[in-house]
Amino acid sequence: METLKLKAEKREEIGGLAPKKAIYKDNKVPGIIYGGKDQPQPIYVQKNELLKIISNEGLFNSIIEIEIGSEKENVVFKEVQKHPSKNVFTHIDLQRVVKGTQVTVTVPIVLKNQDNCYGVKMEGGVINHVCKEITVLSSPESIPESIEVDMEEIKTKENVRLSSLSLNEGYDFPTNLKEQDPVLVSVLTARGGTLDFEDEITEDEEEGTEEGTEETTEGADEKPAEDNSSEDSGEKSE
Repeated sequence: METLKLKAEKREEIGGLAPKKAIYKDNKVPGIIYGGKDQPQPIYVQKNELLKIISNEGLFNSIIEIEIGSEKENVVFKEVQKHPSKNVFTHIDLQRVVKGTQVTVTVPIVLKNQDNCYGVKMEGGVINHVCKEITVLSSPESIPESIEVDMEEIKTKENVRLSSLSLNEGYDFPTNLKEQDPVLVSVLTARGGTLDFEDEITEDEEEGTEEGTEETTEGADEKPAEDNSSEDSGEKSE
């Protein structure tokens, strides 16, 4: 994994008009370094320094060596904030990389063998790349550049979920993400020149819809009785 470099300076003034002055007059971007046993460290990064690495495709899954004066430490980018209507960076969040601990990073999902996908080549379907990136837990030295999904054997109406991926000793996925088991990619059926997005509806979703309908019906039947018996009325700071 490539290690990117970034120069920064300590930020003494926090809050007030200082950050805005730094952004619009001094071409500096305020930020914060947090994590590990050390206290959070507010910083400024020169805009041109940030621009040198911000376009890197692997920014959010790369180790960044940040230099603050004579001190150096490794961090990972957690968030880059921009003004909603102006092309201006307003804040960056960096997390310290602590040896022996895992970091949470965002990794792109890459599809292999798309041209040889059975559902496309043999059945005339269309690949629907539902999830283009995924969160992983990894040691700093084992951060994957990407998560690969082999599409060769995938047929139409088939979904590739997170649980379909092969286990890897170098990284893991957050527990809540594994419980959700999201669809990463599917192959849609092309019918009459249009895509059939009903292919995306899973059996679990259908069951959930039926259960929800039953609950709504029961609730409607009970509501009058409840009415008759009731006596009551009843962003990170700089």
